[in-house]
Amino acid sequence: MKSTNKFYIAVLIVTVLCNACAFQSNKQEKYLIEPGGGDYTPKIFEILKNTIEFPIYIEFKPGEYNFYPETAYEKYLKVSNNDNGLRKIIFAIENKQHVHINGNGATLKFHGSVIPFLVENSDNVSIENLNIEYDSPFDFEGIVVNNNEKDKTFDLKVHSENSFRIKDDILYFKGYDWEMGLGENIVYNSKTKSPEYFTAKYEHDWHGHFLKAKALDSSVVRFSNIHSAKVPPVGSIYVDKGPHGSNRNYPGFRINKSKNVALRNINVYHSGAMALIAEKTENVSLYKFNVLLKQGSSRMISANADATHFINCKGEIKFDSCRFENMLDDATNVHGTYMLCDKMIDSVTVALKFGHFQQQGFDFAEKGDTLRFIDRANILQVFNGIVKKVEMVNENYYLVSLQKAIPDFDGKELAVENITWMPSVVLKNCSVKQNRARSLLISTSKSVLIENSYFASMMAGIRICGDANYWFESGPVSSVIIRGNTFEDLGVGGHNPQAILQIDPIIHKIHRKDGYYHKNIVFENNTVKTFDPLIIYALSVDGLIIRNNTIIQTNTFPQIFSELSQFDIQNCINVKIEGNVYKGDNEATISAIECNNIAIKPLQKGFAKETVKNPNKYFYQN
Repeated sequence: MKSTNKFYIAVLIVTVLCNACAFQSNKQEKYLIEPGGGDYTPKIFEILKNTIEFPIYIEFKPGEYNFYPETAYEKYLKVSNNDNGLRKIIFAIENKQHVHINGNGATLKFHGSVIPFLVENSDNVSIENLNIEYDSPFDFEGIVVNNNEKDKTFDLKVHSENSFRIKDDILYFKGYDWEMGLGENIVYNSKTKSPEYFTAKYEHDWHGHFLKAKALDSSVVRFSNIHSAKVPPVGSIYVDKGPHGSNRNYPGFRINKSKNVALRNINVYHSGAMALIAEKTENVSLYKFNVLLKQGSSRMISANADATHFINCKGEIKFDSCRFENMLDDATNVHGTYMLCDKMIDSVTVALKFGHFQQQGFDFAEKGDTLRFIDRANILQVFNGIVKKVEMVNENYYLVSLQKAIPDFDGKELAVENITWMPSVVLKNCSVKQNRARSLLISTSKSVLIENSYFASMMAGIRICGDANYWFESGPVSSVIIRGNTFEDLGVGGHNPQAILQIDPIIHKIHRKDGYYHKNIVFENNTVKTFDPLIIYALSVDGLIIRNNTIIQTNTFPQIFSELSQFDIQNCINVKIEGNVYKGDNEATISAIECNNIAIKPLQKGFAKETVKNPNKYFYQN
């Protein structure tokens, strides 16, 4: 690791640029790096630390490059939907303009508890043509070689890339400089490399029920004290990523308060949290940014959490020709943040706090931003105001002053979102499959286009939510077009019904007549091939069009929620359903309750002529 005989070749070239205005400088710095030099961490640190004024070009020759934590740059990071803490970072791109990194197909191998890339307070950053992998995975995997349903035990042959130890009947898996106990878990199918059908049956309730481990030999462990409906089947892959609240430490890319970031031709083979997390950033372009297993790998998991995640960004987020596979969460989640109103300080100042612990420390607002206040009961707007001043007292307590007085809302529980920071989204020619959770979560008031893509996730295909009481992710959509996509056998998890298009803002039943949260959603010219009935669940939408879709019932798996209608429309207005075709064992039904101005064209092939009242009884009926 410490060999430095052929550490690197760095060539510094200072040239005169023809277009000085484009770079605001007449110089640039170029570095050419060759493989075979041991630990490259200190060299990258020196390049990025010492080059402040000029554009930077870092080019790697093809090969493998190793990065270790001992000399890595360290910084306390507050990363939403991940775990805050002191982190070691390899490529720290901070306060820079015009940074270009070209890997030329190189593999960057990271050892231990490090974050590969941090982009913060920077503009015009492009990173391309490289592969990211770690020396040890941040999840624990193994194949089930024996089980005993009566005794509630199973024997696991641990994957060769996992190191572990057992102390006092508790297993800890570990890496170069870290160790973690077991926690959140899932069972995968070894043949399809997808979550096992009805995997909820095998989910161990780890809260207060530690799996007891006993080594049968150096690579086989017997687990007992299982609290699940069934033990994992022989031949399946048991996956564990550690306890919630401490298993999202090392994202692949952390982008914060930056502008014009482009990632192209990148393969993220593994990450110890989200592969990419972006906050308060304007314009992010992803082209062939792939999160997936390395070709030939016998493992199941790529990223330990989402492939990508965007919180209160703006401008445009663009996905083109990306592959997202085998993550332990969604392909992307684009949303804002609801903060809770704690109390009024004076007529223009309100104290805010976060609703979810993994939001704490987020840079919620700044002077000039527009905030939207909502009633948490129906999540509808009650007031807008422009920020005059923000004071972060601590990571979970902010004082925000507005330019005008805040009305008295008679004891209502309020939440606040920042509507200045909301992006448009374009996602084309992408593929999502073999992952836990959903394909896409979209909650932005700007325009959204999703087309010509393939989705085959464990849960919902596209979820459009809004919630001021659990995850606290805002906000309402105003223009979403979903067209020309293929959806195949989603909703295999078995926890609750999962729709192909799931529009499910969390609104108590008694408040659903107060108004409409989302608006203008179009689902057209899509092909859906799936085994369970529920295709679209829509709640609280003003302007919903479902047209010219082809729905084909498959027999890939037994139906889990066979009694549900194909379309379940609740508390919506201005709904149009036309030109759809259903091919299945029985007629498809459309359930509509508490809807106004709903137009359903007759003669939709395979659909019953009359609507029914068959609302989903499993969820969101509180």
